[in-house]
Amino acid sequence: MPSQPKSSLNSAKTAQSKVDTIFKPFKIQGIQCKNRILAPPTVDDHADVNGRVTPAIIKHYRSLARQGVGTIIVESAYVIKQGRSHVNQLGISEEEHLEGLEKLALGVKKEGATIGIRLNHAGGQTSEAACGEQPVGPSVMNFGRDYDISREFDSGDVEEIVLSFVHAAERAEEVGMDFIEINGTEQQLLDQCCCVKLNSRDDEYGVVKIENRLQLALEVVSAINKRESIKIPLSYYFSIFDKIEDGFKPKDLKAMLNLLEKAGVKIFHPLAVHAMNKCFENKKPLCHWTAKYTDIPLIVNGNIKSPQLLEEAATLGCADWFAMDQSIFERLQWYQFLKRKIDP
Repeated sequence: MPSQPKSSLNSAKTAQSKVDTIFKPFKIQGIQCKNRILAPPTVDDHADVNGRVTPAIIKHYRSLARQGVGTIIVESAYVIKQGRSHVNQLGISEEEHLEGLEKLALGVKKEGATIGIRLNHAGGQTSEAACGEQPVGPSVMNFGRDYDISREFDSGDVEEIVLSFVHAAERAEEVGMDFIEINGTEQQLLDQCCCVKLNSRDDEYGVVKIENRLQLALEVVSAINKRESIKIPLSYYFSIFDKIEDGFKPKDLKAMLNLLEKAGVKIFHPLAVHAMNKCFENKKPLCHWTAKYTDIPLIVNGNIKSPQLLEEAATLGCADWFAMDQSIFERLQWYQFLKRKIDP
């Protein structure tokens, strides 16, 4: 009987080692985590009308940490009022936001978990009632009757947007966050720039090349990376499934990841409808494709809501964190349930 190739054996060992370490402490990119379970944003619209943290937000995330979550990403916080998507969205754009965010970070850390915050600009997916002015996006667009028609951003807008992300990142560091995540998906501003259907510009921010459609994101990441006051690592949250039908190829993913990594991204967070869904002619899941083109840490995310799916995602062998679906956290003693099923 022929022996199994050495490369296959090594791959199997790597995959199994990921399963074995799900519930064990680890340190990566300077971040100390008690396990590899990650809670992505699981509440929304719980801030007050000025974007400040409320007791309900602190209670929610502290509870998750107390129950066993190793890492928490706080809901998307707007970096500038212009980019607020809705009333009661969390903010990190003003000094008045700092006190509540600091209490939140401290509370989660007291429960033993690591905490990061997702930084966001809604772009054209907002309304004047929510953001205080005509929405701004890569092109003129309207997301529906609950939104207003956006105007195309100009060079002055770009400068303001980039600076707002930098200042928000500084505030995240100041309040004690362990890392920052830039929202590059969910059809928010940076994702709008990357989407052919939403970006019809013919300048450096919108021609057909992925390098140009990614230009605003690269400027944001690079500016944050160059700011000496910001020491915590930067994650980038993205998805490509809605772009594949418009011609997005593996070479575009490779270029995107390489450019973002060069600009200063230290963690990638690819989002899939299901973690095991295959893309690019149904060859491999997105997490696998991402790991093919970069060696930096990855968060796997996509409808992981059972021990079986968690173990299956872990056996991919390419992720460092596993973002669990919100439904799992609604189960009583969910952490003990997962551990008993995977690590009896």
